[in-house]
Amino acid sequence: MSTIAAGPVLRGERVALRPMTHADAPDLVRWSRDADFAWYQWGRRPGRFPDEATAREWIDRFAERAGVVFAIEHGGRAVGFANYRDLQPKAKSCEIGIGIGERTLWSRGLGREAVGLLVRHLLEDLGVHRISLHVLAFNDRAIGAYKASGFQVEGIERDAVMTDRGQYADDVAMALVAGRPAPEFNPRPITLEGRYVRLEPLRMEHAEELFRAVEEAEIWTWLGDPPPRAVGDVERYVRRALDLQIAGEHLPWLTRRLPDGRAIGTTRYGAIDRANRAVEIGWTMLSREARRTAANTEAKYLQLRHAFEDLGALRVWLKTDLNNERSQKAIERIGARREGVIRNERIVWNGRVRDAVYYSLIDRDWTETKNHLERLLAR
Repeated sequence: MSTIAAGPVLRGERVALRPMTHADAPDLVRWSRDADFAWYQWGRRPGRFPDEATAREWIDRFAERAGVVFAIEHGGRAVGFANYRDLQPKAKSCEIGIGIGERTLWSRGLGREAVGLLVRHLLEDLGVHRISLHVLAFNDRAIGAYKASGFQVEGIERDAVMTDRGQYADDVAMALVAGRPAPEFNPRPITLEGRYVRLEPLRMEHAEELFRAVEEAEIWTWLGDPPPRAVGDVERYVRRALDLQIAGEHLPWLTRRLPDGRAIGTTRYGAIDRANRAVEIGWTMLSREARRTAANTEAKYLQLRHAFEDLGALRVWLKTDLNNERSQKAIERIGARREGVIRNERIVWNGRVRDAVYYSLIDRDWTETKNHLERLLAR
């Protein structure tokens, strides 16, 4: 770590953080003109920095707020910014922010590495105890990256931000506290890939292709929501799933078929119980063309393997409508053990009160179940 200008240079494997200067103003102006970046970063229309003078004023403001703004460099050029501000010596706390301005570099892990460098500097060099941040609830990529960096959701501030589109947005409060590690059993967004399907972390931009996959009314017969009539219905379904992900209760995926890359449905973890290392698999939907193929078997295999081998789960459970015999046979086919019937378990979308059948697999079942599933997939 060397020092120039107003702060240190922080170097990682792929990115470096160096203090921003007025020479970076043109990049800030250019990034702020990207509609997607402006929306996800600030909930604004393009042009937060209408000119270089405005960008220079923003850079200078961090010194006034007991902070530093860094340029994130990758490949010899600035690709984004990271900052801390409001450093409180007594409380040993501050707030941070980060943005990758080059859209072609999104989802490449550069932001996560930059966060790691900034956090290490704050904890180890400046002795900060608590690092907080706020992120718009619809910025799912950023929330996932912050969680992967050790930040935990402390709350959701409802309708806290008025966006430039004339609608309110929720703001997610997150923090990392020194000496408080994340729970050992801590499911986070991850891509799981097999031979037949790839499970991708579900995002809002998946709504249109997911609608095409699951618009058939029959798919929704046993679910809590009515069949979608338009893409907007699936957008609301996805948004609710992602809100539960923010809260740490669910972890949804889009199911994509290999090798043609077509979206064929969705599935998720739910009822995530970190203290008892247990999780539910459910909310599974598959398009008609994907049924009676290896898709569902491999998706369950990938979810179970991740739960038991990567996360250290003690129990994975599944449930389905007592009247849904096809689903019960599918669950029993993967080797889950039927535990019993919960009466009046929920009210489904058409007003019917359903009974639910519960199944489970536990850690000591996994070796036998894994071998069984691999034999099924090898056929």
